[in-house]
Amino acid sequence: MFSVILNQTEMLVIYILIGVIGVKSGALSKDTLDQLSRYVMKIALPVMIFASSTSRITANEGRSALIIFAAAAVVYIVLFAAAFGFSKLFRLEKDRGRLYCALSAFGNIGFIGLPIIVAAFPERGILYLAIYSILDQGLLWTVGMKLSTPSDKFQKAGTLQTLKRFMNPAFAALILGAVRMFTGFPLPAILDATLTKVGATATPVSLIYIGGLFCYADISKYVRRAEYFAIAAFKMILVPILIVTVFKLLGLNGEIGMTLALLEGLPTVTALAMMANANGSDGDYAIGAIFITTIACIVTLPAVSYIAGMIM
Repeated sequence: MFSVILNQTEMLVIYILIGVIGVKSGALSKDTLDQLSRYVMKIALPVMIFASSTSRITANEGRSALIIFAAAAVVYIVLFAAAFGFSKLFRLEKDRGRLYCALSAFGNIGFIGLPIIVAAFPERGILYLAIYSILDQGLLWTVGMKLSTPSDKFQKAGTLQTLKRFMNPAFAALILGAVRMFTGFPLPAILDATLTKVGATATPVSLIYIGGLFCYADISKYVRRAEYFAIAAFKMILVPILIVTVFKLLGLNGEIGMTLALLEGLPTVTALAMMANANGSDGDYAIGAIFITTIACIVTLPAVSYIAGMIM
């Protein structure tokens, strides 16, 4: 397990470095990065979400699905409550505090978590991830979208406008993927293979985008913000260790516990920076959280997998 996570982390670093090299060499520009962002948000990520929803839930797997969903719901409650407390502790202004709550709760499941979980659990990983993603993606594209929008803009929006914000390509793909997963609706082999290959581009393109974006960020002002390190310490280290400890004490499925621990140990999801920029919120602040937590995960993810393996 530890070697698998370490290998995936090394690939993450390489993709990010490619993005940095791309900008420094002139192959990528700010406009190019914006285009990559739109490609990921509107095409690659939705396709990846749908293409990954291949495992059908059977009656025998119902208990595992319930455990994953219930445990994830509890974890999200804890994360949002802790994030609200941290936003008060660090005296963040209203809209920045709202965005901080989203940055503290949502991990980079699609871009980083998917390849890690599939590599760690090749037989059951997709099923666990699909069940978890129903809650995670549903919250990200509703609650996350709201928190990444300035309060005055969101309050002025009517019901129809609010629904339009929520009905985006990724959320639509989630709904279609859930229907596919519960019904077992098959796709033609050629279509399924094509969608899988297109969806597979989401991870490298997103990480290249992150690397390129870091070149335009004022890194010095981010490393001085203590609230970013609070995310890394609480969400990416403490919570995963607590998850595997609770699963061990309750005698629950260790593989599910390890999956949840790895998912909660992920850095802040890239989509929040894209959402913040698109919605007129503080996109630079979101980039700071993504930068700090992504760099931190190079150390914390292997460390968490090693500690969790010893506990389980």
